[in-house]
Amino acid sequence: MLKTILSIVGFQIVWFACAYGASHEIWYVPCIAGLIYMCCIFIWNPHKKGLAMFVLSCLLLGFLVDTILLQHQFVVFNNLNPYPLNLYQPWWMTILWAAFAGSFTASFSWLKNKYILAALLGGIFGPIAYYSGSQFGAIEPISALGLFLVGLLWLVSMPIMLRLSLRLTSFYQPETIPHH
Repeated sequence: MLKTILSIVGFQIVWFACAYGASHEIWYVPCIAGLIYMCCIFIWNPHKKGLAMFVLSCLLLGFLVDTILLQHQFVVFNNLNPYPLNLYQPWWMTILWAAFAGSFTASFSWLKNKYILAALLGGIFGPIAYYSGSQFGAIEPISALGLFLVGLLWLVSMPIMLRLSLRLTSFYQPETIPHH
């Protein structure tokens, strides 16, 4: 229970560090917060290989989601990347997606096999998170259409992450050795 609470609180700290760092162009704040958080997550997790595969899968998913939104100008991030890297998901969003993946199993273990509920939660809270980021200045103000598309992409992304979490974290669990 304590690890779950620390995981959720830690993710919120990383979220605020990313929003603050991006809006104030202080690159090291998201980096330090994300590094400390992910180190703690990996130290606490006994299934490091499965967690690593899950985090990498979510990073790819997040890169696709945010780059699609950015390329079509539905979301404009405060992007500290130089050209041409500014055409893709900003690095501080990559940190945020890694932290979200790190907190996923602790935060959403109760969603096991509830894909429709996961989709609804993604469709509702994805746009809220992006809107909140725009209020911090990390993202430019988002149009209603932009928020709708964020919701649509998160409506699809949450069940994918849930499925990946169930597959990868159980697939890579070390085999137990029976005691005689």
